[in-house]
Amino acid sequence: MDNKQRKILSSALYGFILGSFFPLISIVYELVQSGSKFSLSTLWALHANQPLLFIIALFPLIFTPFFAMVGDQTARHEETTSQLDEQLKGKAAQLENEHYFLEALINSSFFAVVRLDNNHIIISSNPAFEELFGYTNEEITGKYLDTLIASDDLLKEASGISKLVSTGNITRKVSQRMKKDGSLVDVEIVGVPVFVGGEQIGILGLYHNISQRLETEQKLRESEGRFKSLFNESPISLWEEDFSEVKKVLDKIAENEDVVERIKNDDDLVNQCIQLIKILDVNQATLDLYNAKSKPDLLASLPRILVEASIAEFRKELISLATGKNSHECEIKQKKSSGEIIDGLLRLSLPPGYEETWERVYISIIDITDRKQTEEKLRFLSFHDALTGLYNRGYFEEEMERLKSSRQFPVSVIVCDLDDLKQINDSLGHDVGDQAIKAAANILRSNVFRKEDIVARTGGDEFVILLPNVDINENPAIRERLDKSIIDFNGSTKNDGLYRPIFFSYGFAVIQSDESLMEGYKQADAAMYTAKTEKKAK
Repeated sequence: MDNKQRKILSSALYGFILGSFFPLISIVYELVQSGSKFSLSTLWALHANQPLLFIIALFPLIFTPFFAMVGDQTARHEETTSQLDEQLKGKAAQLENEHYFLEALINSSFFAVVRLDNNHIIISSNPAFEELFGYTNEEITGKYLDTLIASDDLLKEASGISKLVSTGNITRKVSQRMKKDGSLVDVEIVGVPVFVGGEQIGILGLYHNISQRLETEQKLRESEGRFKSLFNESPISLWEEDFSEVKKVLDKIAENEDVVERIKNDDDLVNQCIQLIKILDVNQATLDLYNAKSKPDLLASLPRILVEASIAEFRKELISLATGKNSHECEIKQKKSSGEIIDGLLRLSLPPGYEETWERVYISIIDITDRKQTEEKLRFLSFHDALTGLYNRGYFEEEMERLKSSRQFPVSVIVCDLDDLKQINDSLGHDVGDQAIKAAANILRSNVFRKEDIVARTGGDEFVILLPNVDINENPAIRERLDKSIIDFNGSTKNDGLYRPIFFSYGFAVIQSDESLMEGYKQADAAMYTAKTEKKAK
């Protein structure tokens, strides 16, 4: 039996006993008044003569259910009261826990926190506040906050913040506040009104020391300023570009296939990547390099800047980036707005922090056109005769070595010797002799031989021609063209500053794959001397 049932039963029993008391007193009273003895007949007679006694006799029946209902209501009330008590205890415990939690949160916060009443009088502060401003909690409790930490020139500002918070507004401000030693510290201030039951009961002031952040931001601005200055004033062409859309495309491809192989073989992909690059900035040296009037002018001419060779190098740039490299260097050919082709040394680099996104890519291009031209001249001079422009003996010997292991047999060798050069030098001077050598070179570089044939000056008056894949015995037209070219030159009256007439003595040999090239050269040289001797004898 639970407590409620016991309460109802005890209340009903009490009602029954109380209800029985009234009939019992009434009967005793009537018996005393009438002087009768107690018996059932006497009770009946009394009730018959006194109808009110019938009603009083019903009191136990009336009081019992009535008091049972009262007991039920009492039990319900007690149960409700108990529940309310439990809820109040739970709320009190929750509020106490929240209070401790808030206290712990405030005390452990990296923000300097001060608790204020509605008049901005300090109630308490956390350790971070003491560390930031130098005041202990005991020193500042009961003090007015604004006059404590706001310097004279900032007091008006602080009061304005206080008024805003007092009207129920959360307020933020970046400013300075004064420490106990009088020095100022840069802080971010947050004023938070505290409400309970819709009524503001106080204020929380939060202070975040941002001195280091501001110093870092200042250094960053100075660094960016220096970078921009170096960027804009650099004599080297500098580009700031965004490759992020390129990376998205390549990452998507990499999910299903080898992205490097795709870049190597897919020209459309390479062209798509070129279109996806965003040019963020270029410096003045870039405009000067490409003869552009302005950045928009340069951007509009980008399609003309890239030539076929530069697209091939861009493919290599993509492969470097796709394989995780943060830099790439190459030589590249590009075209100025004027159409002039330039050679550039390109260096691409991903700055730190952008390795995953490619949102910033820096490119420098050094104009090496003059250097390349010098290198080409040096390369030309290293393999060419300075007087005639024909290949020199060193190149001829390299080709002889190369042909040894080639599949270009048979190889025909023609050795030519300029007739009477000594007499020309002795009688007319070496300048005229040089004119005669140049004339011989012009004849040999004319349409007598193919582009793949090697025509070289190997000595003062000696020239050698190597003809791969040719058997001159089976091609008499070659000698016919050479003889005709000599005749045409000597018959020309063109004023080209060359000596006329000139004559050649030449001999030739054909070398098969199982024969020595050097022996063939010697045979051709011997044949040339034989021809020269026969010519002199005549």
